[in-house]
Amino acid sequence: MATDVKLPDLGEGVEDATISRWLVKEGDEVSEGDVLLEVATDKVDTEVPSPVAGKVLKINQAEGSLVTLDDVILVIGAEGESAGSGGEKAAEKAPEAAPEKEAVQEDENASKAEATPQVAAPSENGQALRASPVAKRVAADKGVDLEGVAGTGPGGRITKDDVLASADGDREGGKSKEREALPGDLADAAPLSVLRLAATYNIDLRDIAQGRPLSTLTRYDVMSAVESREAGKDVTVEARFLPPRAVPGEEKPAAPAKAPEKPATEQPAPSKEEATKAQAAAPAEAGANEELVKHTRMRQAIARNVTQSWTTAPHVTTVWDVNMAAVINHRKAHRSEFAAAGVNLTITAYFIEAMIAGVKAVPAANASYTDEGVIIKRAYNIGMAVALPQDANGLGGLIVPVIKNAGDLSLLGIARAVNELADKARKNQLRADDLADGTITLTNYGTSGSREQTPIIIQPQAGILGVGAIEKRPVVISQGSPLEPNVGDSLAFLPMMTMSFSYDHRVLDGATADAFCAAVKKALESYA
Repeated sequence: MATDVKLPDLGEGVEDATISRWLVKEGDEVSEGDVLLEVATDKVDTEVPSPVAGKVLKINQAEGSLVTLDDVILVIGAEGESAGSGGEKAAEKAPEAAPEKEAVQEDENASKAEATPQVAAPSENGQALRASPVAKRVAADKGVDLEGVAGTGPGGRITKDDVLASADGDREGGKSKEREALPGDLADAAPLSVLRLAATYNIDLRDIAQGRPLSTLTRYDVMSAVESREAGKDVTVEARFLPPRAVPGEEKPAAPAKAPEKPATEQPAPSKEEATKAQAAAPAEAGANEELVKHTRMRQAIARNVTQSWTTAPHVTTVWDVNMAAVINHRKAHRSEFAAAGVNLTITAYFIEAMIAGVKAVPAANASYTDEGVIIKRAYNIGMAVALPQDANGLGGLIVPVIKNAGDLSLLGIARAVNELADKARKNQLRADDLADGTITLTNYGTSGSREQTPIIIQPQAGILGVGAIEKRPVVISQGSPLEPNVGDSLAFLPMMTMSFSYDHRVLDGATADAFCAAVKKALESYA
């Protein structure tokens, strides 16, 4: 019997993905676990393995397509078998489905509802309504009639955001709100998912914004523009891809009359800030002996995240020197023992174990800032920055998988987790859950020979610890006063490492940040 293959669970809150690249074609024989395709979500690029062995009978979606969790992306079966219903989407079978129960599930079953394939429930007029289980549950909670909600998802599917927008509109007099722009300088910061799609299809977001702030754009705006371009039309956004602007059946309010423009002689000269923004908005062009390398999705995500972090949290960095002799000796003595267990004992595992000692001594280092107060995280989920391969121009990437509940692991368990996550990152096999819920991060730039850097915090965490290269340095060993000269002083050449701790000054002060570093230093230098 042919098997309909859909997207696997890509993590909490992920309802759709973009097909980046097919690795199989129709007629190929695949084994269970073989990688079928690569997909991109808001959070991570990942691979989709085959759930069964067989022959690829039909591929339903092209590269670049935006697919939801209920879409059948391909059909796998036996030789000579027909694709059957595999070419259809679950939603197209909806009129035959039984009406959904009206009872709202209990909170403990909410996670199951989110993982349930989306089906279309028949409406009163006999037409099928496409809505995700989450959207239906929210609609029941908010008392929103799905008949009056315009869907902005693929194929007109109603999403949770559509229901919430409709609920907000009801509270404001029955009018559905447009997606609001972000405040201040963030108004022109497009969402990560929009940036990634625009980069993939080489779409200029300002061409499709039509005067709107970039933060109001959606992925469906980009896909609409791609359709227009492929059809040979001007790059425009069709109304069906835009958020609902009014409750169905309601007349649009007349646009306010424009104020008469001032004569050119009365136009004020643009300010320095306006001139800078206008210059930044102009498309970049390569000059003589220059080459414009388009941003990858990852570089755009990195640029957006570090800029947002730098402008959100007041960064301060404290720098400490650490004697790594005890760690090096321990690693030398136990490396073969760990290798026998199939684990490469890296220095990174020691750093993570020492960070756990640090956050136990200073819980505020494992926290997040909010306007209401500081949220102290009692779970120790340590992020681990992994550098990805660079291209010929030296442009690479960086991804931060998370070791969950690292405080419950032994050194062997931490080392095994480090090996597995680093390997998955380099093979592009990380899932969204592998990147979620980090509470503090480690970045080991010493692997490239750097002694010291000032790392940028990953929001909403309160700190990030950077560790530099371990190298022999002359260190004064004092037998008397540590500051005054005496005959007992001597020089020793010790394996030293400089670590830099960047912290959010809204959460940590110099004294508490240094207390965290002192605990990390003690754990490393006294390792037995």
